[in-house]
Amino acid sequence: MWQLSPSKDGTTCVAFLDHLVATFPEAPLVVVLDNVGYHKGRLAKDWWLAHHDRVRPLWLPAYAPALNLLERVRGYVKDKLSCHRWWADQAALEAATAHLLSRLQARFQQPDSGCIALVHNFCEAA
Repeated sequence: MWQLSPSKDGTTCVAFLDHLVATFPEAPLVVVLDNVGYHKGRLAKDWWLAHHDRVRPLWLPAYAPALNLLERVRGYVKDKLSCHRWWADQAALEAATAHLLSRLQARFQQPDSGCIALVHNFCEAA
């Protein structure tokens, strides 16, 4: 799942978590998180307490970017959208980002390799 936002803070974190529970209204959820401050700030703490019966955080160790799948996704998106490109139109950049993310599948585990991998269609261009 993904959601575009103009900033990264506690408000957008909680908005994403609300989007997540609305998308999966009945399933128990485990959310894998790094230790960025707004994941543990006052807004997030209140949210976690309100949803503790259905949504559990799984905290990654501090300073372990290799374990964070989102770091690989972010790097891939950055490479596709900013490598040798200048975006003068923010709306066009947001549209290209949404287009790329909608065609990207990120998986924590591949059954045959046990590693974190990105699965993408190389025929699609951003």
